[in-house]
Amino acid sequence: MPDIIPPPFINIGGKRIPVKIKKEMPGSLGEYDSELRCINLVEGTLKDRQLFRDTLVHEALHCALDLAGISFNTSGVLSEKIEEQVVTAIETLAAPAIIRVWRI
Repeated sequence: MPDIIPPPFINIGGKRIPVKIKKEMPGSLGEYDSELRCINLVEGTLKDRQLFRDTLVHEALHCALDLAGISFNTSGVLSEKIEEQVVTAIETLAAPAIIRVWRI
C-alpha cells in the first residue's frame, strides 16, 4: 500500500492549520506547534492509515484547545498532563459517540 498523502492543511475553528511532515521527532509521533499554529507529524505515520488518522486527530484536538484559549500554552488553567488527559478522553470516548450521532 502506498504512503498516505497528507492534506496540506486542515480547518479547525475557521482557521487553516498547516500539516507538516518531519523526518524525525524523537519520542513523538506528532505535535501541535502553538507558536506557528501548525501540526507536525513524523514521516513514519504516513505508512499506516489508522496511525496517521489517530495522530492527526489527537494533534487537531490540541489545536482546538489552543484556539479556544484553554490549552496549557495559552491559559495556565490546564497543566500539560491534564490537557493530554482531556485530549485522550475526547478522542477515545467522545469522538466515537459523536461520529455515531452524526450517522443518525
